[in-house]
Amino acid sequence: MTWQWILAGMIFFLPGAALVAINYCLIFKGIKNAKLPEDEQERLPSGAPLYGGIFCAVGVLIALRFKYPWTALIPLLLDPGGISGLAYAFISEWRKK
Repeated sequence: MTWQWILAGMIFFLPGAALVAINYCLIFKGIKNAKLPEDEQERLPSGAPLYGGIFCAVGVLIALRFKYPWTALIPLLLDPGGISGLAYAFISEWRKK
């Protein structure tokens, strides 16, 4: 029975981890892009900024059988498009004012 829960969690966790990795790649591309002259810069939007963290959080909850609900916060904090990304954007905009 335990393996079934772990596999069910992995069904959500693996695509979520892929989306988180894509978000990190876009961040590093954006950093390199910012060093280019303005006429050579390209726009790099993330198609699914929060989905990766949500999928990983659901996968962790399922794999652990909902025994430790606080563990769902870990993927949401590690995802740059999740809670940490929103907090960083809010703080950086607040500091500009």
